[in-house]
Amino acid sequence: MKITYCEDPRVSHYEIKLIAHPKNMKLAKLLVSQFTESLGEIEVYDEYRNKYPIPLLGVYYFEVIDHKIFVYTETDVFRLRCIPMAKLRELFQSAGFYQINVRTLVNTRHVVKYKKQRGSRRKLFLDNGDMLISSRHYKDGFEKLIDDKDFIGYEEISRTHKKEHQD
Repeated sequence: MKITYCEDPRVSHYEIKLIAHPKNMKLAKLLVSQFTESLGEIEVYDEYRNKYPIPLLGVYYFEVIDHKIFVYTETDVFRLRCIPMAKLRELFQSAGFYQINVRTLVNTRHVVKYKKQRGSRRKLFLDNGDMLISSRHYKDGFEKLIDDKDFIGYEEISRTHKKEHQD
């Protein structure tokens, strides 16, 4: 069997397309389930309480407002069942999420750059145009995360990080 990899700039950066011949559908479904399992998936609810499974890679950040957990994707906002922030952090930290303030857990894969602000705060820019503020309490952990060479968004943020230190 031949496996070919090709890049397509029209495909979203958190999307992978698998094209297979009908005779290979069983194998293709197995690959999809393996990817889904390794990347993770969560069940979220819309405003009408309809349930949707979404991949963790599609989640930009979690935000707790009035003891309710909101899940932000590229264009939509969903609700997650109520769990404490500590448990949320524990569940998703290994999947690339980092707590940037008391209420927000951000998917570091979607952070394209950040700027230092007064008072050791950080302004984080996500690839969907959203902007989040990191409090100074969480800055050291985020700096360590950026300097980690396994960090997925390492190159883009590292260039921004180095440029800011040169200024």
